[in-house]
Amino acid sequence: MPDTPEPTAAISTDVEVASLVRRALLDSTKELVDALRALGVVDRRRQRALDRWFAGYADQLRRHHELLDSMVVPALAARGALDQRALDTLAADHAWVDQLLSDLGDALGILSFGLGAEAWWIGKASDLAVALHHVLTGQLSREQRLLTPLMARWFDDAERDVLQREAMRAVANGPVRFSLAWLYTHLDDAERAAVAGFVPAASRLSWRSRRTSYTRSAVVALG
Repeated sequence: MPDTPEPTAAISTDVEVASLVRRALLDSTKELVDALRALGVVDRRRQRALDRWFAGYADQLRRHHELLDSMVVPALAARGALDQRALDTLAADHAWVDQLLSDLGDALGILSFGLGAEAWWIGKASDLAVALHHVLTGQLSREQRLLTPLMARWFDDAERDVLQREAMRAVANGPVRFSLAWLYTHLDDAERAAVAGFVPAASRLSWRSRRTSYTRSAVVALG
């Protein structure tokens, strides 16, 4: 993976960090679905690796939701940009996804600990991963259609800059093996350069020293 360029004085205003994170989150569910379909009942090493990989992924998805729930949605609601129906829909989306994450985490944990009935639990985890991909496709698409234009309309430049930085900070402060390196694997060179200015300096240094950790763990887990 090429180095991410150092930030320049002028940060690109064309990039929307949350949109890139949404894409990475959805792409990761596709990788999970494919990995589970190919998972063997006796492949204990990969079962354990998938459990660890998914824990990092679930953390990132929950961080994304927490950022929206704590900063974006309340601010838009306070300005009258979101009605009660929209608020209820967003809350229901997040609750549904959180339940799927919990159920899938339980299934992968049982596989990881080798508690038996591996074929059944692989099938269960595979079904849950397909459901997660389906639900998340709709949920993230709804977020993109609803929240992104409202943020452009109701937030000023300074507020949008803060949200960009907080969105990147939420990713960067994730587990060491599942933070910037995870996001960067889903971005091209131009996108990595565009978001570099929003990455905290300490997180960038940490990524440079540990960026291969995610690659190694993902290869074992996803194949």
